[in-house]
Amino acid sequence: MQMHKTVQSTSNRKLGPGVAATHRPVGDTCGHCPLLGNGCYAQRGHEVFVQAAARKSSDDLFKANGVGFIRHLVSGDMMKTGSDGRKIVDRDYCRSLFKWHREKTQRFTVGWTYTHFAKQVQKAGFGPDQHPEGLHILASCHSLEEAADLQSNGWRTARVTEDPKDKVAGEALCPYDLNKHNGVDNKEAGVNCMTCRLCFQSNVNIVFLKF
Repeated sequence: MQMHKTVQSTSNRKLGPGVAATHRPVGDTCGHCPLLGNGCYAQRGHEVFVQAAARKSSDDLFKANGVGFIRHLVSGDMMKTGSDGRKIVDRDYCRSLFKWHREKTQRFTVGWTYTHFAKQVQKAGFGPDQHPEGLHILASCHSLEEAADLQSNGWRTARVTEDPKDKVAGEALCPYDLNKHNGVDNKEAGVNCMTCRLCFQSNVNIVFLKF
């Protein structure tokens, strides 16, 4: 059982209208992220209930067939908990994700997501060189040193920081997060993933703000 929930059209304000989304349970499919239990957005608000429901779900991605945009792993990651309690790459999940994006019927679907386990995922054969067209996976990290290491291995990175001034050349600050930091109403400003698209229509690395 892959512990996977697919939503055909999410009401997530940051993603924007008409975006499909997938969810996996927090903790079971992720683990060493420093935000776990320390500000993880998937452990707050409505997402608490959605990711918990994913623990008992095994939705296939076919529920999202034909969508234009899909945000994979709004909660959770590409891992599973092994019999010894260690986190290992969930190869069945990764294969099904890659296979779905390679289907001809999905050639117009753009998907994007992030993983805190980029090195493990790459070692398992699901690194940047294997990503299907239309699927954008960024490596989540929390320091410039970690970002540089991952970028040298072919990844685009998504770095999390608390300071909006903490940005270097080749990085772009998420405009939704910046507005939120500055007290700007993103709904009124019309800013969301669908109006930004930096994560999946650019070659820059992204900086997100921790709240």
